[in-house]
Amino acid sequence: MPLGKHLLDLLRLSVIPAGYAEPQRSSTPTHIIHCVSKLRHAGIKLNAKEFESFLMVKFKHGVIEMPTITIDDFMSPFLLNCVAYEQCHKSCSKHITTYATLLDCLVNSYKDVEYLCDRNIMENWYGNDGEIAHFINNLGKDVAFDYDRCYLSKLFNDVHDYYRNSWHVTWASFKYTYFDTPWSFVSAFAALILLILTVLQTLYSVLSFYNS
Repeated sequence: MPLGKHLLDLLRLSVIPAGYAEPQRSSTPTHIIHCVSKLRHAGIKLNAKEFESFLMVKFKHGVIEMPTITIDDFMSPFLLNCVAYEQCHKSCSKHITTYATLLDCLVNSYKDVEYLCDRNIMENWYGNDGEIAHFINNLGKDVAFDYDRCYLSKLFNDVHDYYRNSWHVTWASFKYTYFDTPWSFVSAFAALILLILTVLQTLYSVLSFYNS
């Protein structure tokens, strides 16, 4: 790990995992991703997984894997100060700013925070879900940020491509509409049985007509 310029930079560098360097700018523009609620409608899941650092986020087979992050009286000022530090020092990497941007993309309302907490991706020791959402949405507000050179640029594009896949969206919407709750499943199952009985009745009538 490189030496920090002072204590805050040393702490910042300590959470940046090896192998997560910022890439060179590519010819393909990086797309931002949607909030949790929209991702879920497209069939994208979010799971908590243990990694070396909370900055390590992966996406594979329609699942975003993230370590649990605890938002409390230490983490909230740490994130704020690191984002400010990265903005003031152009030569340093923008890992914390990138992570803050990811959270800002994922969280659009308190419902998104509630889901992240339910999935053990986020632990809330800061306030209610609405206060967490407000904190996250202001964390990277008016911050200069280059999506094309951030360490999560490939993840952003992979999630975006998956989200735009019409088959994923259609199938996920079907499951969300008809199988999200037990009652919706019962209703869909009853409709299926009714359809099968109607077809059988029609078939029986046709066979009876020809046999007569």
